[in-house]
Amino acid sequence: MRVRSDGGFTLVELVITVAVIAIVATIAIPAMSDMVTRNRTTGAFNELKGLVAYARSESVKNVGESVLLCASNDGAGCTNNTDWSVGWLVVRDSNGNGAFDSGEPLLKVIGPLPNGINLSVKTGNSTQFNSISVAISGDGAPAGGNPITFKLCDAFGASEARGLIVSVSGQVRDAARDSSGNREDHRGVDFQC
Repeated sequence: MRVRSDGGFTLVELVITVAVIAIVATIAIPAMSDMVTRNRTTGAFNELKGLVAYARSESVKNVGESVLLCASNDGAGCTNNTDWSVGWLVVRDSNGNGAFDSGEPLLKVIGPLPNGINLSVKTGNSTQFNSISVAISGDGAPAGGNPITFKLCDAFGASEARGLIVSVSGQVRDAARDSSGNREDHRGVDFQC
């Protein structure tokens, strides 16, 4: 007589399998969340770099006309907002007054950043990231001869902050880390998020 064996799982095997899956998921999900946050921040930073490069090339293309970058929460005009996370514009400042006036061409609109990512801007000798707009003159350098620092922060705080600096000559570079590992603005001051 043959003994027939069924091809199923026992209850003990099923419970052990579910427990192992639960343990792996508990470890993997937070790591995946951190990776997604870092990828979003990197994407926002790369978009910012591309936007600054675009603004510089537009300013050089039409010598004598500045290009203005400003915070915008509606995509139609500049706002008096120091939080650039709401979105921003690139406009041709044809009359050079540092403001987006009717009739001036709107070159590019960037929508809001993902939740939890903040962008702020500091110019010149300012000690605060409180600029509402920055201008790139016709030679590709910051108008007014002041350097510009763009600071991008996320949930990881200052230790993982990203920065972009436009020097007085118009050279664009990533904000460097100091000997303690903190990123610094154009004045050598550590980022605070």
